[in-house]
Amino acid sequence: MESPSPTLEEIAAAGNRRLRDADRLKKSSGELKELVLSALREGHLRPTRVARASGWTGAHVRKLAREAGIEPDERYRERAERLRKAQEPADA
Repeated sequence: MESPSPTLEEIAAAGNRRLRDADRLKKSSGELKELVLSALREGHLRPTRVARASGWTGAHVRKLAREAGIEPDERYRERAERLRKAQEPADA
């Protein structure tokens, strides 16, 4: 048995729900971003734990942090530089 065709009212209601949900997602994402950036600025929580708790990837949280002017901890920068040098091919 074939299902009945959707009505314009059903389509309009679904469109309105989508817009409402998009607005709620934008608002909740903004609130989450502010909490994440605040935690990173304070420095009491490790960035990896903040990223994990947020549900965002570490890369996304780092991007948000850099855009907000939050630079990596100097120890991280030194560690990243050591790892980068260790991965460079040796000169022949």
